[in-house]
Amino acid sequence: MRVPSNAFIMKSTFFAALWLLATLSGVAHAQGRAYTTIKSIIATPLSNGVQISVLADGILQYRDDDMSGRQMGATFPDARNGTGKNFINLNRYPVSHLQMLTPQGAQNGIGLRLNIFNLSSTTGSITRTPDGQGVLLTIQSDRTLPTVRGGGNAGASEAATTVAPDEGAGVSFKDGLISIRAVRADIHELMGAIARESGLAVAVDDAVDRKVSLNLQDVTPESAVRTIGTAYGLALAPINGILMLSEGVPSDLATYRASSTQSFRIQNSQADAVSGLLPNFLSQYVKTNAEQNAIVVTAPAQILTKIGADLGRVDVPSPQIAIEAIAVELSDTSDLDIGLRFGNPNPGQFAAVDVGSGSLSYNTIGALPRSFEANLKALELKGRARVRARPQMVVVNGATANLFIGSQRFILTQFNQSGQTQNRIQPVDVGVKLSVTPLTGGNGEITARVAPEVSNITELDLQSGLPVLSTRRSETTVRIKDGETIAIGGLTLDQEQTRRGKIPFLGDLPLFGPLFRSRKNTTVKTELVVFVTPHIVKPGN
Repeated sequence: MRVPSNAFIMKSTFFAALWLLATLSGVAHAQGRAYTTIKSIIATPLSNGVQISVLADGILQYRDDDMSGRQMGATFPDARNGTGKNFINLNRYPVSHLQMLTPQGAQNGIGLRLNIFNLSSTTGSITRTPDGQGVLLTIQSDRTLPTVRGGGNAGASEAATTVAPDEGAGVSFKDGLISIRAVRADIHELMGAIARESGLAVAVDDAVDRKVSLNLQDVTPESAVRTIGTAYGLALAPINGILMLSEGVPSDLATYRASSTQSFRIQNSQADAVSGLLPNFLSQYVKTNAEQNAIVVTAPAQILTKIGADLGRVDVPSPQIAIEAIAVELSDTSDLDIGLRFGNPNPGQFAAVDVGSGSLSYNTIGALPRSFEANLKALELKGRARVRARPQMVVVNGATANLFIGSQRFILTQFNQSGQTQNRIQPVDVGVKLSVTPLTGGNGEITARVAPEVSNITELDLQSGLPVLSTRRSETTVRIKDGETIAIGGLTLDQEQTRRGKIPFLGDLPLFGPLFRSRKNTTVKTELVVFVTPHIVKPGN
């Protein structure tokens, strides 16, 4: 029997320990998911955009979700946020701010989503750093900023605002007034200098990262601090006797305490539309309450006041335009020119109408003369004209007014369902449709989009007996003065009518029945002239 040596026993024990360690490690890895921690996010201005560096303490996995548009994003599925910030206000064109979110359902808080909010729609790209412990997101800009070339690095692009040699701040206090001259001074150091010189109790939140440049002479210390807060979009609030400066956008409880929330009811438009008219960088302050048609703003007092004033200037009543229309049907086409004149001193203004080609003519004939109604009445008495409609409508600026003159008929349509052809009888409008969309800029002129449509029965289907329609459409845009009239001609209506008659009992006899029946086809042709007069409704009318 061979006895194992001591070296063999030691070697076996060593491998057994390694196996046990690996087993325990596997159990720990199974119970707790491996992750990396994002330590810093650094934004560097470029001459043609902004580069955002996301750095971690280990290999950083990423997924490019969407790197184009106003909002971009990247996902880090195996990372945690170790920066201590969920919101980073960059305000470096074209990037407005960054937001770090943990998606719902993330296990043990592992998994991050980086949202990039831009001031304008743009594109970007994402690449991994050489060591694999970070990614570089490059956001392209449509603006090219000037570059500064220095001695040792002649080709390097630096920030758009160069650093002056005399960076820093000078603060002097005398007779209760303070004077400040600062060139890209760190705001924490500047506030510390103000507090030392004047004795004013002021503090700056750690999340605030600003370089301040300004020149103030002989102002009160509190006024100086308020001026700096307003100029750099910071919230200023007294807390236990201390003036606290924090980020204007509420991203944590400390900043939220320095802000206020107010709801602004929108009276004359949709809240979504009005919110879109505000500057892009205000999107971080503004939310829309669709149910109340209101815009809710959470911001420092000075920004809240400014946004409220801007909303008041944007939310103004839209002009209203009254549409008066007269639709005149002429039974004889030779009366068309008469109908167009109606006392118009210059009938040649109205262009000729080519009914055969289906073209429609438009012309502005100015304000209708006083003799218009008298001439129209005379044509009606002679039976050569008939007023079909006199609608009067009021529409909001840019809305559409619709006019229909005609009747409803039924036509046979076919559709395919489950591989079989089905027949359906559906109603259609036969006659003249007119839509008018007026728009005014408040200068006494109206731009009107006029779109007429004429449909008439051309024949009857031999199998179904239902009418076959012919439709003509046209559209134009004209500009007229308030109160002037647009005349629309060439709206031809051709309708065929069939009348059948028979002598009772005799008309039903076989063979001889047709001798006692009658059938008469008639064609009715009319011309329709429509006069449209828009008026701008004055406030208070």
